[in-house]
Amino acid sequence: MALVQRTMLERLFFLTIQVGSTFAVLLPLGLHWILNRSWYKEKLPSPAACKDEDLPTLCVVIPTWNEENVIQNKLENLRLQRYPSNKMRFLLIDSASTDKTVEIAKNWNLSNKQNMDIIDMPVRLGKSAAINRAIPEIGESEVFVMTDAEAILEEGALRRIGRWMKDPAIGGVCGTINNETEDSAYRYWYNWFRTGESRADSTPIFEGSIAAYRTEALEPIDATANADDSQLAVIVRNKGLRTISDQSIRFSETPLTNQKELHHRTVRRGQGLTRHFWRNKDKWFRNGRWGTILGLNGLQHTLTPWFVLLGILAGLAHAGTVVLVGWFGGEPMIWDRAMLLLDALVLASLGLGITGLRIPFCASAVAFLVQNLRLVQGMVMLWFGRSLHQWEQSKSNRPIS
Repeated sequence: MALVQRTMLERLFFLTIQVGSTFAVLLPLGLHWILNRSWYKEKLPSPAACKDEDLPTLCVVIPTWNEENVIQNKLENLRLQRYPSNKMRFLLIDSASTDKTVEIAKNWNLSNKQNMDIIDMPVRLGKSAAINRAIPEIGESEVFVMTDAEAILEEGALRRIGRWMKDPAIGGVCGTINNETEDSAYRYWYNWFRTGESRADSTPIFEGSIAAYRTEALEPIDATANADDSQLAVIVRNKGLRTISDQSIRFSETPLTNQKELHHRTVRRGQGLTRHFWRNKDKWFRNGRWGTILGLNGLQHTLTPWFVLLGILAGLAHAGTVVLVGWFGGEPMIWDRAMLLLDALVLASLGLGITGLRIPFCASAVAFLVQNLRLVQGMVMLWFGRSLHQWEQSKSNRPIS
């Protein structure tokens, strides 16, 4: 009898933790979803058309590290962009490549007479440090554009950026990928939230494969952390300028085929965003809509992942104690049955989502769980002193040239 009572108390304890964790996860997510639905109905102003002579000057920065397989195509892609040549300059900043990246870039520069500036950093310090090194070299360019070596811009991408920057209220704009290089459910929700936030005010999460910022609003970023694109976006927004994601500015890149590389990239990005939002926690839920957007994203990138993990562990413990109650002759309560039913539905949804069947909720549940567990992994790695701000070269999406 004493064993049954003890098991019932443990069951209630784990049930309470599981229910509490569920509410802690669903509350910010649900509020964000509700608000974003209303924000999505608002109209995002379209950039006005303008003549070549009215476009702002761009400094297009290409950070590189061992990009010999893709750098030639990247530079050609930029050269063919429809933007006045007298209003655009290229700046390649290399983080101590050990391959032929710089040599290829120099040869291309000479053969195409582009007058591209090349900065060869003596030590590899990471992309954020490279961006900080590039900022003083912008000169008189009105707009700082950064784009990754593997990202191929669609025609008109830079011109649309220039048109956006004609609006003095816009301080930053980024694009989005045009093919599914990551889980499609994750990408759908990512774009949906970024678009809604942009229509409401600004988004704090930028896509660094193609991102632009008003030069006068820039400041150095934390060189020991990644998420350099989002760091700059929040700096610009905190100066009173809007930072938006434009789904019409698109790029493509070869998808990662190696699952280990994909996992590592997701963990690295997640770790950077976690540090980014925690660094700005004093601005959560302040300053109207912007503070709300920053706070909801902050909660979901720092605290929610731990509640997801805690809920999973408590659910397993609760299920185990319910089995023990039945084994020793006890009777589970209605709340036990309800929670076990919910657990079964969640597990069934995850199982269906893993199969790849096009069932919206199931695919979203898998994407949500995977992203949160990877956020936890990134935070744990950071606690043990492993910062991922120095990006690792992905091989599976860089074919040998």
